[in-house]
Amino acid sequence: MSEGRSGGAGVLTRDHRWDRWRLGPGVRWLDATTLAGGAPYRVVTLTGRGADLVRDVVGGRSLPADQPAVDRLLHRLQGGGLLLAPAPAGTDHDDVTLVIPARSAAEPVRELLACLPNDLPVILVDDGSPVPLTPLAGERPGLTVLRHERSRGPAAARNAGAAAARTPWIAFLDADTIPDRQWIDRLKARVTVDDGATAVVLAAPQIVPLDGSGSGGWFEQRVCALDLGDTPSEVGPGRPVSYVPSAALLVRAESFAAVGGFDEDMHVGEDVDLVWRIARLGAVRYHPDVRVGHRPRGTLGAALDRRRLYGTSAADLAGRHAGALRHVDVSAWSLGPWLLAVLVHPVAGAAAGGITAAIAPWGMRELTPAHARKLAGLGHVRAGAALGRWLLRPMLPLTLVVAVLRPRIGRRLAAAAVAGLLHQAVQDVRTRAATAGPTPWTTRLRDGAESMAAHALDDAAYGVGVWQGVLRRRHLEPVLPRVRDLPRLRVGRRRTRDTGADHV
Repeated sequence: MSEGRSGGAGVLTRDHRWDRWRLGPGVRWLDATTLAGGAPYRVVTLTGRGADLVRDVVGGRSLPADQPAVDRLLHRLQGGGLLLAPAPAGTDHDDVTLVIPARSAAEPVRELLACLPNDLPVILVDDGSPVPLTPLAGERPGLTVLRHERSRGPAAARNAGAAAARTPWIAFLDADTIPDRQWIDRLKARVTVDDGATAVVLAAPQIVPLDGSGSGGWFEQRVCALDLGDTPSEVGPGRPVSYVPSAALLVRAESFAAVGGFDEDMHVGEDVDLVWRIARLGAVRYHPDVRVGHRPRGTLGAALDRRRLYGTSAADLAGRHAGALRHVDVSAWSLGPWLLAVLVHPVAGAAAGGITAAIAPWGMRELTPAHARKLAGLGHVRAGAALGRWLLRPMLPLTLVVAVLRPRIGRRLAAAAVAGLLHQAVQDVRTRAATAGPTPWTTRLRDGAESMAAHALDDAAYGVGVWQGVLRRRHLEPVLPRVRDLPRLRVGRRRTRDTGADHV
């Protein structure tokens, strides 16, 4: 997740980097024909002609016309996150109804409505606001206001609005957002483009934090839980972007109805649940070239309590979607050295990491030995950063218990957790530098320190919520790691000479 963008109207303006093909974040050429990167990380060796074609399109040169093989190559690289396609021009918002659930004062809703096209049909669902919002219906043509006299929760409010819509597409927008005026037009252009892929049933923009004052504004600028980063992605369990928030969505009405809409029994995490259910019907996509602003919470305490509340939904989601939710996903080849470093001695872990990197060419025969070893080393670094964050998010309570009972191991766990936060801070500073340009080293140092502090607070609050849900539901899955590449036992079959019976 990428955080820390400057707020204000500037965050919603179009970024012209999206007007052409480009390599995905972190993707690079290993040699003249080999690309490495994407999510999950992969290495692709192209033909000489294919490599030249990729360099041409990234350089801005026009594509050959009517060549299906070229289209297949570009879409394959795009699907792996190695290439990012240019954003199509905006289309229109015909066939779309916007639903806004609100339990709010009138003024923020009025400000939101002023950002929308005048001819867009809007259904405002007043979910028990202390002062009814029904008078707003007379202030805007095409606005319908539905009211729940008693609050039934955001899921029920969205479902009520969707039930009243009569268009093939439904957009959802929370009342504490400020969108780009053409966000629906541009998102609809993304989901209706014919790229030969599975039909898109749901799409979401990037949610970016707007300027805010006080401690809440400071925190949200550094850790916006709704901001899922700058990289387009297919969405679903096990993907780089596993869900999209319901703060801003565009969904196919037929698919929404087919899965029964939002689960009204869930007052938090209902958006994740919807995305995972609807992904069974078609593609779900995240398009960060389209942006919607989000107002920050007023105080740090309110923001952290919201993070805690998000964490409580993890056990509910794990109960509904077995195996879909993991807070860390790591290869056994990287987990082993890090376990040795913590439980035995850092030198033992470094030695194990060096050995596994040295033998990496055995499992990556398509690469040169030097490239294979380098990729294995990078994998160890990434795994260490992920495990360090996992010690805080969501494992902080257990990490503290281990630190008290086994101080020597606790010191190593603390070092690993700090390293994970440092890795995240470096990513944040690089993201800001790519957007804002060169900054003095003192500014970068301060930004990194503030990012580490904000992430530590965020991880702690979220982790407390996860454990609250785990204890309430008695479901451990949300705190367990997913370990890949475990050795498999090979069971042979032998035939006896006497009877021909099989013995396992």
